[in-house]
Amino acid sequence: MHIIAVSNNKGGVGKTTSTVNIAAALQLLDRKVMIIDMDHQSQSTYHLGINPGKITKSMYDVLKGDISYRDIIIDRNGLALLPANSDLKGLEFLPIPAKEFLLRDALADLNGYDYVLIDCPPSLGVLTLNALTFSNEIFVPLQVQFLPFHGMYNLFEAVEMVKKRLNKNIEISGIIGTMYNAKRTINREVIDETKKRLPGKLFDTLIRENVALQEAPSWGQTIFEYKPDSNGAVDYMELTREILHRYHDDV
Repeated sequence: MHIIAVSNNKGGVGKTTSTVNIAAALQLLDRKVMIIDMDHQSQSTYHLGINPGKITKSMYDVLKGDISYRDIIIDRNGLALLPANSDLKGLEFLPIPAKEFLLRDALADLNGYDYVLIDCPPSLGVLTLNALTFSNEIFVPLQVQFLPFHGMYNLFEAVEMVKKRLNKNIEISGIIGTMYNAKRTINREVIDETKKRLPGKLFDTLIRENVALQEAPSWGQTIFEYKPDSNGAVDYMELTREILHRYHDDV
């Protein structure tokens, strides 16, 4: 079971878009997939057409230990979702020791899935630390601009801390270039610099700028449901095939 945290401490880089659409592509390719929404803004939950305000039990209740994760699984056309709502922000203030291990402990018996993707909040707080402690690896969506590129190194430093203290097996295994426009010099320069400084980390498939990717969440749909013939759908399917190839899972 591949447990992948999709994380970047900067917002607006395509983190939730990547989580949802990679998961959807994996499901279309006959893999059994779960999304865990660990963002108190409930972005993945919204993206899949579920109103967090109408959810009475969420990941917050699971992390507190009040219920099992099985009690909140939503089957979204074969894609499993552990939803979030705004209650998650209260985790920071709970007087519980070793809060970084709550997710790992709550999902200790999770099985039956080929891929688990965790949508992290755009910060390096306790929710993200829980995701990194539970995961095998990290995918980092990177908007191919100058400031996001340099801001990404804050995450790299946090991961080194997690490796030393919480999860020695965690690795940043892939960087996903998002919002790419080949006509922009800065986009091409950031891609070249990423390949030079972090060899082997950047996926070859780049996610092009695509209006449909921005519109799909407002309809509560994945890109494959909303516009399956769009560049966004083509790119995320190609990226997912590349991911499977890295895992030798493309047979």
